[in-house]
Amino acid sequence: MESVSSAEAPAVSRANWRLVGRVALILLSILMLADFLFRGIALAFHSGKNDFSEPYVAAWLWRHGQNFADSALATSTAVRLTGYHDVIAPVYPPSTLIAVAPLTFLPWGWANFCWLLLLFAAIGVSIKLLLELADFRKWDDRALLFAAFVLTYDPIHQAFHVGNIVLLVMPVCLAGIWLAEQRRDFAAGVVLAIATLLKPQLAIWILLYYAIQGRKRVVAGAVLPPIPFAPAQFWYPVALGTILAGYRHNYQYWYGPGGPSGFTQGAVPFHVNNIQILLYQAWPNMRGVNLLAHGIFACALAIWMFALWRGKFRLPAPLAITALLSLSFISLYHSVSDTSILVLALCWAIRPDNEREPSNRSSWNWSTWDWPQKLTCGVLLLMLLPGQSVLLRVAPHLSVAVTGAWWWRLLVARYFIWLLVALDGALLAGMLRVSRRRTRTESEIQHQDPGSRADVSLAS
Repeated sequence: MESVSSAEAPAVSRANWRLVGRVALILLSILMLADFLFRGIALAFHSGKNDFSEPYVAAWLWRHGQNFADSALATSTAVRLTGYHDVIAPVYPPSTLIAVAPLTFLPWGWANFCWLLLLFAAIGVSIKLLLELADFRKWDDRALLFAAFVLTYDPIHQAFHVGNIVLLVMPVCLAGIWLAEQRRDFAAGVVLAIATLLKPQLAIWILLYYAIQGRKRVVAGAVLPPIPFAPAQFWYPVALGTILAGYRHNYQYWYGPGGPSGFTQGAVPFHVNNIQILLYQAWPNMRGVNLLAHGIFACALAIWMFALWRGKFRLPAPLAITALLSLSFISLYHSVSDTSILVLALCWAIRPDNEREPSNRSSWNWSTWDWPQKLTCGVLLLMLLPGQSVLLRVAPHLSVAVTGAWWWRLLVARYFIWLLVALDGALLAGMLRVSRRRTRTESEIQHQDPGSRADVSLAS
């Protein structure tokens, strides 16, 4: 029997380690799927109030022609439908309620079960679309790593366990991006408009990105889905003014002074992630902090626009879109569940922009990675960890001297905000570096002789 030569030994060793890595990723994915099944769907009939109960109750009221924005009415209806006595203060748009309404024909337990099944399927669709956007080959090592990362990503787990609609909106947003990148602009606009009707604070930024690019057919397609909703609201038996008054009251309840989703005293611990909650600790002035936070967002948005303009509006879509989405977290309210969509950044970070040849797609040449790509992966890895779940369980057992200390309130309890700030910086830096590199490359081509420019044009 022939022995393996010394030259072949390293190749055999690498193949063995790659096989071990693939088996580990598959086992990790199976464990994460089990978490979704046994800690989510299996408990659908026994869970307490979750994020789905609010649109479920409000959609039931909409279907019966009642004031779905009336918090007192919604709370009393929730007691009758779900058996839970928590305050219901609906802030979902009517379009979301119309989409949820078919599930209100089912009792709460069965509706919640079907909803979680939909979210479970949506996670699978999201992974498929993310792999398409990243342009990975089948069984590419990075494709397996990407799928395992998404299944392990803590915000996705949190969103699933509370039944948050973001997991249903996420694949719709990704489908819109994929259609736009395939130059099927009108269809992309229709899909992105549907996502906006379901969860405006996420999908509207993606529509804005393509509008800035001058993609007129995307904008035209986006006009179509809202048209059927106008007559439904016009003929609704409750006056629009009454509904708007209910919405104002509910927004004040959630985001006003002392509100559970605001940034003053009374906010839910470890839940709010906009930068106001950091600034308010140093300057307890609600209006001033809001203005300062929105100013920071405006400055960051100006940098984003500059990078996009310098790159002649042709930067990688996953990079530019995720950067814009991430910037929206600076001063606007988003729950931890909403950060699920930020895994889109990996479509750029794991497959860097300078990786041109198909033969390089399965390689791991770390030396070609820029520091923004490395930082993006590092931040997302930290966001993958269940830090907020740990803090929620540990904090009640700590002394007031610890939980009341400035370093705990500013750094530990709000670590997720700092991670979002770091991600904003990494993605903006990535946009600036990619735009500068592309500008330099085009400048070098323009200084070549005509024959060389023709060869480059034909090669591209």
